[in-house]
Amino acid sequence: MATTRASSAGSATPSADRIMRLTAVVAAGDADLAVAECHALTGVGCMQGPPVDGRVAIDTWMPAADSPGAVALGRHLAAAGIAADVAEDEQDDAWRDALRNFHQPVVAGRIRVRPPWVPPVAGMQDVVIDPGMAFGTGQHPTTRTALALLQRIPARGPVLDAGCGSGILAIAARRLGFAPIIAIDLDPDAVAATSRAVRANMVDGIEVDRLMIGEDPLPRAPILLANITLEVLTVLAGELATGQGDRSQPNGEDGTTTAVLHAVLSGLREHEVDSAVAVFAPVGLAEAERAAEDGWASVRLQA
Repeated sequence: MATTRASSAGSATPSADRIMRLTAVVAAGDADLAVAECHALTGVGCMQGPPVDGRVAIDTWMPAADSPGAVALGRHLAAAGIAADVAEDEQDDAWRDALRNFHQPVVAGRIRVRPPWVPPVAGMQDVVIDPGMAFGTGQHPTTRTALALLQRIPARGPVLDAGCGSGILAIAARRLGFAPIIAIDLDPDAVAATSRAVRANMVDGIEVDRLMIGEDPLPRAPILLANITLEVLTVLAGELATGQGDRSQPNGEDGTTTAVLHAVLSGLREHEVDSAVAVFAPVGLAEAERAAEDGWASVRLQA
């Protein structure tokens, strides 16, 4: 059962110029699900702190008028099976400095994911993501390792980004010369966030659609990017294995193959990588290399 605490400031009349912070403290094992549930309720990004005594604090900032309140967030998390201590406090101007200090650029090879207030660096391929509206800002190990492996794909061509989130992988792929790119996600907020990021980065050649893996017919492309859970990767692999066709024959409208020739899979715990590789074997892909960080991992596959 979730417990809640609201500060006295939380009872004042909401004002658009006041900023509230919702903090949910959950078991470390529930952190990833809690981040997703916090976003589902609030529609904004979260900052996840390091584990302390097996617990993790998840902070969300938003205008007071938009805050659902500690009680509502606590109930929402409890309904998802997450025990949480939830607090709400009004923030002074120091919250902006705290967020800016936390959201520093993330560098993976030639790709640099940065917030909009950090200037570009010559020679780097920038992906600009607003932390306030994002599903991810490159801080998570799965994003960083996926970006690193993306740059090691030995061919360029059309891409399907399955589970696009903030659009980081899709935009990074476009910066690296991949095209065209179709980015899909089930969550309409993710579709909106990716669309905003595409516009903010002023890139072309990226189409964003709302599609459900396992339910909707998916676009086909020779290069697959998927930073999603093992369960959804398994469903995706089963769908892709159906009708892969003969790789030696072109089956796209422009004469190119739509069979998957290269893939970067992420969103995995290190112990899940072998399972992910196994479910993609019927797709005709085998492991080329993997990258791990802080217990998380990504893997690059090729035909």
